[in-house]
Amino acid sequence: MDRESSQPDRKRPRLSTEDEDGHADVKPFANHPTLHFDDGNVVLRAGRTLFCVHRSVLSKHSTVFRDLFEQPHERFRGLMHVAMEETAEEIEALLDVVYDGLRVDIEEFTVETFPTIANVLRMATKYRIERPREDIVARIRAEWPSTLAQHDAKETRVRAHLAKIYRDAETAPGARQGQNPDASPEDDIIVHPAAVIALLRSCGYHDRDLLFPLFYALSRTTWQFGGRTLGHHLAPLAQADVERFVVGLEQLREAHISFAMVVPEFAPPPTNPPHFCVPGATRLWQTIMLRMMPGLHGVQRTREPLEQWRDVVPLVGPSSQQNGVPICNLCAQSVVNRIQGFRQYLWAELPVFFQLT
Repeated sequence: MDRESSQPDRKRPRLSTEDEDGHADVKPFANHPTLHFDDGNVVLRAGRTLFCVHRSVLSKHSTVFRDLFEQPHERFRGLMHVAMEETAEEIEALLDVVYDGLRVDIEEFTVETFPTIANVLRMATKYRIERPREDIVARIRAEWPSTLAQHDAKETRVRAHLAKIYRDAETAPGARQGQNPDASPEDDIIVHPAAVIALLRSCGYHDRDLLFPLFYALSRTTWQFGGRTLGHHLAPLAQADVERFVVGLEQLREAHISFAMVVPEFAPPPTNPPHFCVPGATRLWQTIMLRMMPGLHGVQRTREPLEQWRDVVPLVGPSSQQNGVPICNLCAQSVVNRIQGFRQYLWAELPVFFQLT
């Protein structure tokens, strides 16, 4: 149900750009076009914008507003007048949610919708309106999940979506002309993790399970320190979070490279008689090692360790024999189990790496 149908007894004012004599209206204040109700009984002023709203509605959902309205205020147009500290955009975002049944009517986190979502969360936090806060935080948890299985599922969806964007971009006339070769379509559709971390911090959220997936997502977008690139990526963060991010990033990449560089001692599978294809497993691991080395193939290989180890798994198994690696399926599965175990270890250690425990 939209706001018009859910508020039948609250008429919107008629907007006019001329006074009674036909002259242009040059008043210092402007009524908000949709949040200035004819039957409102309190005027909120943000800059030059006036919101005429209902004291009972705001007091019902916010004890902060209720206490605010109980204080003495000046009168304006015969109504209580409250000068707000926030911008008109922030007040509009909050009132839209309040008058829409406390629903945050935004489907996805994108660079276009994030400013509105951020305004709602900040305002709902300040004025202690819990339902929008819970809704937005739940969406953040869904967008950056705290379990590896959910992270992998999201990664699969994102890759499929980006693959379509790349295909469309490549087939468009003149698609590659004048483009930044380092630019990614992902930069245009996904909210930058640093902005989300800064928003959560500003609203008093310190839950490690909420934050560590965002720090890992940030690590995937940052592959060098110094210069404008780093400043662009980390600018929203407080200094303490910048420091924990830098330390955590180095620990994460060190763990990743250390695991790849050492050829493991494989334990024999539970077969009768026991055996292990040691030469084949060693050769297979050396192939994996080459794929994981930083700087090879023109790609910074340490940027996404969880994703890179996941991408290695299909190379292990029956395809290994086809590529000339002498290893049986049972021993190949043992290599896969080792890789999967390391991915679980990395994921569990992320809060420790980024000092969020």
